Amino acid sequence: MIAFRRALRQLCLVLTVSLLVACGGGDSTPLDPATQPTRDTSLRIQSAETQVRYPIHVYLPPGYATSSRTYPVLYTMDAEWWFLPLSTEIYEQHKEVIVVSIGNSDGQSTGRRWIDYQMPGAAAHYRFLTQQVIPQVEARYRIDPAQRTLIGHSMGGLFAGLVLLLEDPAKRYFANYISQDGSFWVQEDVVAGMEAALAQRTQSVPARLFIYSASEGDGNLKWVEPFRDLFVARNYQHLVYSYEAFPTTHSGMVIPSFRRAIAALFP
Repeated sequence: MIAFRRALRQLCLVLTVSLLVACGGGDSTPLDPATQPTRDTSLRIQSAETQVRYPIHVYLPPGYATSSRTYPVLYTMDAEWWFLPLSTEIYEQHKEVIVVSIGNSDGQSTGRRWIDYQMPGAAAHYRFLTQQVIPQVEARYRIDPAQRTLIGHSMGGLFAGLVLLLEDPAKRYFANYISQDGSFWVQEDVVAGMEAALAQRTQSVPARLFIYSASEGDGNLKWVEPFRDLFVARNYQHLVYSYEAFPTTHSGMVIPSFRRAIAALFP
């Protein structure tokens, strides 16, 4: 009986120590805002274009709460899938960047991406992004409007490409565009027509464009390369573009290509 009680006490001690470690060792000292990031997933904005309410997730880098500076910002699509992985990469790579991620239909359905990320719905979603999301978010947070980047993957990558073509050459909301294995097969002719229309309006595109594809499995390589070729052939002034095919799958290319882009944008 004595041996049993001694063993029971030892087991309780082990469990107690384990719980304290899991909870931070029992230390009640608050986390230092200078070293901890903040993620806020509470914001919702209803589109005046579609009457659909969208979740807006925001990541603030360590030190934001204790500083007064402005920050570059990444506007990302598909918050349901990519907000946490991309903001985690930003944190782990020590990039002082705010991440704003727009979800699909208040997180209840991802079916909106087949409407919002291709034309004509993309034009309405672009107006929602630029006339509602950007003003409301940037009224809340210290964001440098000259350092906005738009990024999307798959259908979101198509949307990023369409936004580059949709933007008014005299008033671009975004300085940088990242298209990750974009689903350009959905609207090849539409994209080509929009690029031709852009070329009629201007020969200058003062922006950075990152075009990435996946060359294995279910990747969109054979549809992404024609999108790249539009810009190679046109040779726009002031457009800095880069292209890379990653030897991995459609989903597998997201993080490697994201690392490549943020290393270039935020050295």
